[in-house]
Amino acid sequence: MNELVTFFSGVIVACVIVASFVEVQVVDAIQSVPGYFVLGDSTLDVGENNYLPNAYRANFPPYGETFFHRPTGRFSNGRNMGDFIAQALALPFAPPYLQPNATFYKGVNFASGGSGLLNTTNPGLAIPFNVQLEQYKNVSTLLVKELGVLSAQELISRSLFLISTGINDIIYGYLTSPTTQIRYNATQYIIPMLESYKSGIETLYASGARKIVLFGEGVAGCKPVVRVLNNSQCVNFLNKLAIEYEASLKQMVDEFNATIPDLHLVLAHGYNIEYDMITNPQSFGLKNATAGCCGAGVLNAQYLCGTKVPTNVTGIHQTLCKHPSEHLYWDLIHNTEYVDRVQLQYYWDGNASYVYPFNLRTLALV
Repeated sequence: MNELVTFFSGVIVACVIVASFVEVQVVDAIQSVPGYFVLGDSTLDVGENNYLPNAYRANFPPYGETFFHRPTGRFSNGRNMGDFIAQALALPFAPPYLQPNATFYKGVNFASGGSGLLNTTNPGLAIPFNVQLEQYKNVSTLLVKELGVLSAQELISRSLFLISTGINDIIYGYLTSPTTQIRYNATQYIIPMLESYKSGIETLYASGARKIVLFGEGVAGCKPVVRVLNNSQCVNFLNKLAIEYEASLKQMVDEFNATIPDLHLVLAHGYNIEYDMITNPQSFGLKNATAGCCGAGVLNAQYLCGTKVPTNVTGIHQTLCKHPSEHLYWDLIHNTEYVDRVQLQYYWDGNASYVYPFNLRTLALV
């Protein structure tokens, strides 16, 4: 079957998107992408933190209620971006690396909620990026052992590698750390982040990875968890930092693609799409682009979705919206499943304003 379902073609324009649209399916890309490997933070975590003794977790209701009808460890009411990409490629959902008895022939997910590019971000509460890379090395060695060198190299070189990391460094490593802000200005702070990222890409390339997607971190200064610290208003300097970070990622993409001919590195511009949703939510079928669907307190961002409000706190109760697909945010920081699904359309068939230097459909078929 040589038909790809197209959601957008040419220049993507803002339009009202209803929740019943057809799922992305890219049947003719199956032969091009036999598996996928995921690294990063809670935006892509599918339950890795369930297996850690001390970690940020989402393994309790109402997480997962919309699609899985149970909590899975995903920080969403349903599927996340990695899940949608898997479905687009007719691949099974990749299991968490730490899941007992999991098989990794179609991919594996190392993403850990709370993780950052820097080891100083949420130490002891998540698996940092450099440790995830070591876990990936273990998997690649296992694949060579079980499949043989040539078959393992073929699998790895044709698979997609998805990386989403940096938001925790920006919010929890910088915004909420006065000491860090005294030591570094915003531009200085992202330098070691980028160095960690570059080192990670070099490690993946050395292991045989050739198709890598980097996800920008969105409008960091307008997340509910950030707004609640600033009288419900966006923190503009944090947005400027997020813009600078994505611009640096774009430059890094250009440098790698120019110097390594057989590497195909793509940047999904999270900031541009989320900004459009915040400034013009109605065009995306959204009714609320400021507060979390689930949580408690101001903007549902003072207490984590699904957790008990302390008994000594009065007048604040857990809230769960009736229609998550009308919300940009599911909880104090993460997107609803609906928003991730919409964003994938932009990444899959979008132009360079949303995915650079080419879209994921093109990457899948390289």
